[in-house]
Amino acid sequence: MKTKKSIHFIGISGTAMASLARAFKVAGFKITGSEAEHVFPPMSAYLIKNKIKYYHPFNAQEVGQPKEIVVGNAHYSESNPEIIYARKNKIELEHFPRLIEKYLIKKNSIVVAGTYGKTSTTAMLTWLLDSAGKNPNYMLGGIPINWQHGARLTPSNWSVVEGDEYPAASPWDFSPKFDFYHPRYLIISSAEWDHFDIYKTKKSYVDVFKKLVARVPKNGLIVAKASGENLKEVLKKAKCKVVYYSGNRNKEIKKLGNKGNEIYYFIDSFEVKGKITKFVLKKHTSSFVIRAPQNAVEIQKKNFWILNQVHDDKKHLDDNIIIAKFQTQLLGEFNLENWCAALALAIELGVPVKILRQAVASFKGVKRRLEIRSQKNCVTVIDDFAHNPSKAKQSILALTKHFPKEKIYVIFEPNRGGRAIKCLPGYDHVFKGVNKIFIPKLSNYKKKRGVVDASGAKLAAYLKKTHRNVSYIEDYDQILAWLKKHAQPNTVIAFLGSRDFGGLIDKVITNFKK
Repeated sequence: MKTKKSIHFIGISGTAMASLARAFKVAGFKITGSEAEHVFPPMSAYLIKNKIKYYHPFNAQEVGQPKEIVVGNAHYSESNPEIIYARKNKIELEHFPRLIEKYLIKKNSIVVAGTYGKTSTTAMLTWLLDSAGKNPNYMLGGIPINWQHGARLTPSNWSVVEGDEYPAASPWDFSPKFDFYHPRYLIISSAEWDHFDIYKTKKSYVDVFKKLVARVPKNGLIVAKASGENLKEVLKKAKCKVVYYSGNRNKEIKKLGNKGNEIYYFIDSFEVKGKITKFVLKKHTSSFVIRAPQNAVEIQKKNFWILNQVHDDKKHLDDNIIIAKFQTQLLGEFNLENWCAALALAIELGVPVKILRQAVASFKGVKRRLEIRSQKNCVTVIDDFAHNPSKAKQSILALTKHFPKEKIYVIFEPNRGGRAIKCLPGYDHVFKGVNKIFIPKLSNYKKKRGVVDASGAKLAAYLKKTHRNVSYIEDYDQILAWLKKHAQPNTVIAFLGSRDFGGLIDKVITNFKK
């Protein structure tokens, strides 16, 4: 993709923006960027390492004359001097979803959407397709550890992108980001009401997912979570085939009915050994029946391999097909569901199971998604992006499952959507099994009309209704001192939130390396 075209990124330090800037630089574009204020690690180090020039604060005199200017959601404002400069000089001004639509989305566009699981599932599926030689373009709101970059441009006719329902660039364009990604294939985990600052009612939130589903063409495919919130209503708009994924087949078959629905699921008795989880992927369908000998054999059907097993040689095979046994390095049952989604689509697209098994085992996850940052002196430090009730709940379930004998201390900072007064009831019993919860000083957000946020003190007070040991402490050094004193061997220290915790994570890691 050789080009002399230049692009300037306003708000370049965001994970997605920095990754896109690097991807376009590698593709041959001239890239510059700007930020409102000083850029801190890890993104400052990422930009420097990839030799991407940027400056702060915003300054119209330093923009130059790029062919395009791309603005991140958080930095769009009619008063931004660089926005004013672009309009005055008639420079093409776009938000980054439009940039992705223009350069990255391909004929075989795969979009991963839903209230939760988007980033990890996007990374998983990209890794599976890359292992199968499809070399897809991709973009996600995190950094896959296997690649160390959150975006890539290739000559392939495949693309995999995380489809966020948040506005593309409010208040400039309130269209959801995924409106620009034109899925032929769609994975959708849920439509659980979220982003209360934007979607004032449940209906307004669910409606954008209905429109997304309706855009998938008849020759496309939707992979949906069987128990996904509000998906029964959302999927009524589907024009194409829908297959499902789940962790519990029996429960979901009762809901969906035995009418030929296909469900990929993992056996509930999955095996956890430290950081390794082994699981069996199965497929339920009543649309066909296969007869086979008693021993497990591989059979080829519709261009993909199925590992088939008969449990009773006196009867024909039932409608549950064993696909294969897998093992993963990722923590948490919710990640097994994410794997179900990614594997279901990969299998439907014809990727051989042998390749999938190797790919699942070698995938290292995404930075800040239950990422084990350090394990020294029997103290495990985990960095996780969970910043609202539903994400925090899944992360805590994973921690208590994988570390059943350890004491668990959590430092939790929700983002704007996770601290709204109306979402507080969602935190009831979320931190069950945690020995201590710290609410640190909450990062500032610009106030939005009609949105009432809880303060850190109020959030801590609310959590105390269902969790005994909760403290609101603004001073990071005071939290560090407590951890130094109380974090004995067999302890997990987990940071849950989307911000940087004032450098506390690195200080904790350094302390327990001694």
